Amino acid sequence: MSRDSDSDAAAPPTLASLRASLDVLDHALVDLLAERRARVRELFALKRREGLPLYDPVREAALIADRLERGAEHGVPPELVLAVFRAILQTSRDEAGAPTAP
Repeated sequence: MSRDSDSDAAAPPTLASLRASLDVLDHALVDLLAERRARVRELFALKRREGLPLYDPVREAALIADRLERGAEHGVPPELVLAVFRAILQTSRDEAGAPTAP
């Protein structure tokens, strides 16, 4: 390997390449949100068929605790984890016509 190729491999990323990688991640996040929403619709349909309550505060509390723990493992601020998952869960309940969390 030549010195030139060694220096190319260590070259810092450009603004454009960093933005492009962020775009890829953002698109993946949106794709995952869409997939999650589809699963939530299936879940609420099943709960309706089974006569189960749409809102399960115990499950939601456990979910939040789990996501906070995972966020901590990855250095994600708890405020961000809470904001994201509260928004996701509230949107799910709103779409299903489920009761709102206290």
